[in-house]
Amino acid sequence: MGTVPMLRLRVLLLLTFGLAPRIFAVMYIVPADRFEIERASAIIVGRVLSSHVEASRYGIETVTDIALEEAIRGTPDNRFRVHEPLVPGVPEFADGERVLLLLYQRDDGEYTVLDLQLGAFHLVNELALRNASAIEGWDHDGRMHREQQRSAEPFLAYVRGIVRGEAIAGNYFVANRATQPLRPTSSFTATSYTLYYSGGRGTRWNVFPSAVNWNQGNSETGVLGSGTPEIAAAFSAWNAGGTNYVLASAKANPNGFLDAFDGVNNIVFEKNLTSAGVPPFNCSSGGALGMGGMTHADFGSGVHVYQGETFGTTLEADVSMNQGLGACTTVSSDQFKTVIVHEVGHTLGFRHSDQNRQLTAACSTDSTLDCSSAAVMNHILLSGLNGKLQQWDKTALSSVYGSAPACTPPSITVQPAGTAIISGNPAQLAVTASGTGPLSYQWFTGSSGDSSAPVNGGITATISVKPLFTTSYWVRVTGACSPPANSSAAVVVVNPLSCPFVVLDAPRATEVSDGFQLSINASGGTSFTYRWFEGATPGAGSELGTGNPLHVQPSTTTSYWCRVTNHCGNTANSSAVTITIVPKSTRHRAVRH
Repeated sequence: MGTVPMLRLRVLLLLTFGLAPRIFAVMYIVPADRFEIERASAIIVGRVLSSHVEASRYGIETVTDIALEEAIRGTPDNRFRVHEPLVPGVPEFADGERVLLLLYQRDDGEYTVLDLQLGAFHLVNELALRNASAIEGWDHDGRMHREQQRSAEPFLAYVRGIVRGEAIAGNYFVANRATQPLRPTSSFTATSYTLYYSGGRGTRWNVFPSAVNWNQGNSETGVLGSGTPEIAAAFSAWNAGGTNYVLASAKANPNGFLDAFDGVNNIVFEKNLTSAGVPPFNCSSGGALGMGGMTHADFGSGVHVYQGETFGTTLEADVSMNQGLGACTTVSSDQFKTVIVHEVGHTLGFRHSDQNRQLTAACSTDSTLDCSSAAVMNHILLSGLNGKLQQWDKTALSSVYGSAPACTPPSITVQPAGTAIISGNPAQLAVTASGTGPLSYQWFTGSSGDSSAPVNGGITATISVKPLFTTSYWVRVTGACSPPANSSAAVVVVNPLSCPFVVLDAPRATEVSDGFQLSINASGGTSFTYRWFEGATPGAGSELGTGNPLHVQPSTTTSYWCRVTNHCGNTANSSAVTITIVPKSTRHRAVRH
């Protein structure tokens, strides 16, 4: 099946399921031919019979049937099947064409092309040609990669010799045919800057200036560092236009490109990509650095119109950097940063600046496209860019996402103010912030910037706290775009109680000539007031009178208690005292405390 029918078949299949296939591009440090030949599981020469689509445990795949002419390595059947993920950018084959394939055997026993485009050679006009427009990156010696043409028979002889373990020279490169220079740019549609998709549409996010949150699923290891600064630099570069990518979390998540949709925009390092035929990156010889792009979009009822053009709506995107990359001193920090900026650009839907929208031919072959070789999104990355957008990148960004309204990061306009409280009392803390909303708040204790101790429930601009001891509080305000704003710390000073507690002795009842006197001793303050109550349960009963002592004349057995208040308002209830009245025939009264 040829290229165009295959693209149509993909579109029809995906519309049936209401989903969209992934759009991505792969970045390489292109290894020497010997290295690829030596690590191939199988190497064959054959003729393409047909291609079809089927589902496997790796997802929806293109399966190409090949009539075997020669098995240079391995013993595959006479009719051989090659599996490829159903995504743009992987090798595509025309029915009837002759090919040389370097293959990688997956753990399910099936074969896929080694390192995607690097292992596929089209045998035509006495040449062995790889798809030069789809191979972007550098050579293993650090120079920008320029794909060379190979004379077919000398190259096949070299492959056979390497497989047999012979010492053989690689004298098979030939001068490349002249290529047409890139055209000057003019005015182009927004769609023309995007990757080709269903019905010729591109895809874009439709939420800006609201944030698209990203998660860093793990950290890069080794000499390249964690990868976090490079992600921040990539987001900052693209957010200079009308986008708003935010690195919102760093939760462990291995899900990356080619994995099942999980609703998380995830950047993952040291990712195992062997299911796509991509072995681990080799520091000395190179290989695929990673892949990134849109992984889930709505081309059905969720399409949207932007500046008169209809786009699919991106719902999820991912970036996966290949395993083995972090330990390599051969990859410079400039290259590492530029690669991540480039892959993040694909998650925004952008094509290569020097290729067509399908990433299958030079941009100059299509007069409707703006073309440039001086761009971060160029398929051959330029050294020295250090991740900075060039004019084509900025034009694409402005065309697809606009530049206004700009998203303003949050800022603190009124800092929270410290205060002093008496122990046991609450304190009110408040902050005022501005910036593109919605704004969210999280309060913390400790020094400003120390997020190790969040305040439980402290998620509003104003909070009430009741610390047991002097404590510093600060708040982080997050808006629609980064960075968040941290307030200064406000100190809540907790003073000890200045009003002492009232302490009471047990009340007493003293018999006098005409009744009884109730009295009580109190401490803990001055200027006490005394209120006496009738009842056996302190805190309940009817009020009898005030003062100390208090004269009473009970006619029956009665209990009394007293409520005492000091000069600053603290109050205490006493225990009860009971006066027992004995009938007159006994000729005396008994008093019981």
